[in-house]
Amino acid sequence: MSEHFAAATTKSLYRFTLAVFVAYKVFCVCVQGFQYTDSDQTVMWQAAMDMAGGDFHNLFWYGQTYSSNLESLLAVPLLWLKVPVYYALPIVSGLLSLLPVVLFAEIAARNGRMMSAVFVLLFSLSFPAEHWQTAMLSRGFIQGIACVSLGIYIIYRTRMSVMFSLAGLLIAGGIWQNPNAVFLLCAIPLMLHRFRPLSRITIALSGAVAATLMWFALRALAIRHMEYVVHPEPAFEWSFQQVGNQFNNLYRFISHTLPLGLSAIFILFLYLYIIPKNLKIYATLLFIVCIFIFISGFKKTADYSDNIFFGPGRFILSLPYVLLLIIAFSEKDTLNINSKIMKALILLLFVFFSLDFANKSNIQFMCREYGPVFAEKISELNKNCDEIKRISDENQVEFILMGDHYMLETITCGCRGFIRDFPVALRPKYERRGWLWAQFGKQIPGKVLLLESHLTEDTLKQNWMVKRVEVRGNGYILTTGNKTNKEIMQTLFPSEHFH
Repeated sequence: MSEHFAAATTKSLYRFTLAVFVAYKVFCVCVQGFQYTDSDQTVMWQAAMDMAGGDFHNLFWYGQTYSSNLESLLAVPLLWLKVPVYYALPIVSGLLSLLPVVLFAEIAARNGRMMSAVFVLLFSLSFPAEHWQTAMLSRGFIQGIACVSLGIYIIYRTRMSVMFSLAGLLIAGGIWQNPNAVFLLCAIPLMLHRFRPLSRITIALSGAVAATLMWFALRALAIRHMEYVVHPEPAFEWSFQQVGNQFNNLYRFISHTLPLGLSAIFILFLYLYIIPKNLKIYATLLFIVCIFIFISGFKKTADYSDNIFFGPGRFILSLPYVLLLIIAFSEKDTLNINSKIMKALILLLFVFFSLDFANKSNIQFMCREYGPVFAEKISELNKNCDEIKRISDENQVEFILMGDHYMLETITCGCRGFIRDFPVALRPKYERRGWLWAQFGKQIPGKVLLLESHLTEDTLKQNWMVKRVEVRGNGYILTTGNKTNKEIMQTLFPSEHFH
């Protein structure tokens, strides 16, 4: 009877903790996801709106041949239900960031290790605010991790060997989408017993091969239009010197990813009292160290700042999830803690980490260091778009040229998220939607609105009739006669690359 009561109590505690963690994630989406965006996330907005309207260009990030638009694709049903894109994408990204934690907690719970499941959730709650801020950006950072996590869950839960092909497909597909999911492969030692009979290895590999072939087939289609690619795949330059540089700045490199400071005490507690010490655990930890060293050697991993929108956490985002798996696979589940006291502590942790997240969810904190991504409050962006639309209507402008202006894709892609009939807005260089130049480049607008930070009014008057307008940054109405959009842009920016 007492054993049955204890089991019921821990199950109730698990459900309570799960509800608290979900509430925390909903809070985070409301505080950050629904409040802020940036010039990369609005590209995801554009892709989602395009696909919702049946306009499929490719499944890669616009202007790239790497990373995918999976988050945009998953947001399409919400757009069909008339959910605004600036809410739909944060909802999808929030759910994807929630998925690994819930799946790994379920692995423990469904195998009767309720306290391990509780600690999976509590450990996730203690992740630094910067981790969740990064994971919830609609930028492709979390989608690969979510796919790999689902593949791991299938491996652990399924009784059907054929499902291992789906698991292999998800794991390989997730890593191809974003290699930052690679740390989850460290969980292989924890799951070796699931590959019996050994034929399951072959089945899983068949799924991984299928995912790889599909990825390269899609990439082959994308590179047929290299004129649309403005961000080629980064060069994979690796060196031991770079490893040394990363370890010299180790605290800064992992500060957005792993719980540090007070939360480190919690990690130590988990290791000493919850996590069993066996060969599988040590093998997993060794794999984590090896992969961390390997990733640290790539030159690309030095391309970050303390800016959340351009932070180091995006490279090693899956690292803490492997620690969750170690806890989930723990066989030690005999910690006796009064349930009421535990629930009170969990609520206190919820309040503490929620306040910490809210305190850090502002432009001043998230953009405390320069990053080449423009971030903005969604409400402010909406106002800017309304003002530009008003100016365009008053001056009969149907085309906007985005010159060297700091708002970038928040205008060219983001404004359509608020205003369906917003004028077409294009950049001369780094325009991720190069096909629009092919569509609109030969049109004769008569008038254009130029958003430009460096060209002066006197310079512009050498070629055009100019009217300055009050918008954020410099704005000019140019009367351009019978010049086409492409000719106008080539006159303004003769040194730029054009599609």
